[in-house]
Amino acid sequence: MVKRKRRILAIDDEPSMTEWLKILLEHAGYEVKTALIGTRGEEIFKSWHPDAVVTDMMLPDVDGIELVRKCKQLDPEVEVIVVTGQGNIPRSVEAVKAGAYDFLEKPIDADRLLDKLEKALKQRTLMDENEQLKQKLQDRYKFNSIIGRSKKMQELFDLVESVAASEANILIQGENGTGKELIANAIHYNSKRSKGPFIKINCAAIPKDLIESELFGYKKGAFTGAATDKEGLFEMAEGGSLLLDEIGEMPPYLQTKLLRVLQERAYRPIGSDRVVHVDFRLICATNVDMEAALKHGRLRDTLYFRITTI
Repeated sequence: MVKRKRRILAIDDEPSMTEWLKILLEHAGYEVKTALIGTRGEEIFKSWHPDAVVTDMMLPDVDGIELVRKCKQLDPEVEVIVVTGQGNIPRSVEAVKAGAYDFLEKPIDADRLLDKLEKALKQRTLMDENEQLKQKLQDRYKFNSIIGRSKKMQELFDLVESVAASEANILIQGENGTGKELIANAIHYNSKRSKGPFIKINCAAIPKDLIESELFGYKKGAFTGAATDKEGLFEMAEGGSLLLDEIGEMPPYLQTKLLRVLQERAYRPIGSDRVVHVDFRLICATNVDMEAALKHGRLRDTLYFRITTI
């Protein structure tokens, strides 16, 4: 499926300016339509549905600020950049208050205009993706119907939505069967990292002496049985999220190594001199009593405070 080009509507009463804008924007990869007066621009806007509008503040038939308001009424998500004469900052600020994304003074610098357009459209994309992620959260996991409708569960759904967008480390506590992994899924798929990988490891399901090699990976020949290089789960989670299920079962010595990775965001695979820099969001889950685990030394307090941001 071919992705459609972003549409830009350029409005200016000087034909030479609209022609220059058309050439500049088409060369930058946009689809462009132009208008010499505001009313014609509004007609094109209604039928063509542009992603952004670049308009002169002073038009012969329509006030630029009023045109901004009309565009935002027709499509609240459209981004508008207004072009104004030098020394007309107060009017430009008024246009921004009316809903314009930003303004530029004449003579227009091509690079600045393209930069502002790119940022404006990126903001629109992020808003669209945020709505899609919220819909994905509802469609994929259907919290309201699958988990429950009680006030406590509704509070949990609200909490998941509010924390998902952050980069904070998360600890999910609950007995077996209460849906900890479902919550972890929802947090990842409703976050800015949803397009990245979601790597999971159950620390209770893997022999303790193998957890380290799974997380860190290793170089060929690092130990008996290491026949090939192995990529660690830390590295595989790059740009996404890592779920350490049953974190309370992780050996204490490995907890110290995990803490170092979280602090330095870098590590060396077993037997390797290669430094791997990592960027992942950590989500932990456990069914153990964390207070008791801390008291009896099964969980290091320094790691506990690091993984319980939320």
